[in-house]
Amino acid sequence: MPFAYFERLSRRQQGIYLRSEKITQVALPGASTLRPLVRELRSALESDDRALTESAAQLLADGTLRALRVPPVRVKVLAARPHAKWGELHGLYETAKRPGLPPIITLWMRTARQKRVVAFRTFLRTLLHEIGHHLDYTLLRLGDSFHTQGFYQRESHLFHQLVTDGGIQMASLDEQMARMERTAHDFAAAIKGASDAQLSKRPDDTNWSAKEVVCHVRDTEESFMIRFQTVMAMDEPKFLGIEPDRWAIDRQYSRNDVQEALEAFRARRDESLKFLCGLAPEQWERGGVHATRGRMTVKDFVGLMAWHDDNHLDQLKRALEGKA
Repeated sequence: MPFAYFERLSRRQQGIYLRSEKITQVALPGASTLRPLVRELRSALESDDRALTESAAQLLADGTLRALRVPPVRVKVLAARPHAKWGELHGLYETAKRPGLPPIITLWMRTARQKRVVAFRTFLRTLLHEIGHHLDYTLLRLGDSFHTQGFYQRESHLFHQLVTDGGIQMASLDEQMARMERTAHDFAAAIKGASDAQLSKRPDDTNWSAKEVVCHVRDTEESFMIRFQTVMAMDEPKFLGIEPDRWAIDRQYSRNDVQEALEAFRARRDESLKFLCGLAPEQWERGGVHATRGRMTVKDFVGLMAWHDDNHLDQLKRALEGKA
């Protein structure tokens, strides 16, 4: 694994990194009994009540960690995300500062610029991401926590156990690619028959309209392709975060034609899939360092893209129903 970030680690840290890379799942006993807590968290977040969201997130964290028989954490939910040139901070895990005190997970429930409530799946993923750091120390006893491919697979494994009908296997690469192949069709089906007024109407002052969601996936697809090309041209490039809210304003999403935006997305997605299908096996493991997610391979980015598709398809459907 000769990449620049890895080489800068100490020998002890390299050993931990490699161990983390190999662990891809965390089986969650009684996951089905925790799903009502997931629904409560969603309701709390969508109510735009910070205290209620914090309480619901704490209950879900408590239940998850109790099921795994590891020590608890304290969950704090704050308002708008901190941000800088590297992007927005979604969550933070801090180890205990004094003996007897629990580690702290801090989550932010609003986007940095437009201050809109974040999508539920994003919020849940962030909570599970920070719980993943806690598990690295307590359950897996790794001694440190790195953003390895195994780490992200464990996060996804927890997520799918909590939000699906009980299947505990992560989506395979083939399943992720299949998801990406049908996304443009799914978006087209979701907006079929909707008027421009319906497509342009935001569910509230802070959440995107269906049209803005389509424009967002169009533009992020271009960003993903640029990252793929950069990874192939350079060794371990560093990626800055994107600014979706600024894009929505600067590129005047609300004035775009939704069908043109969808066709542009379809063309860019076809280009991405053609590129990915032409990669040699070893090229899938090339990667770069993301500003907030750490090292990500091409394979990791594909998993992120498939999740991104699902997340925003859900957001688009909710926008058409007038729901944030």
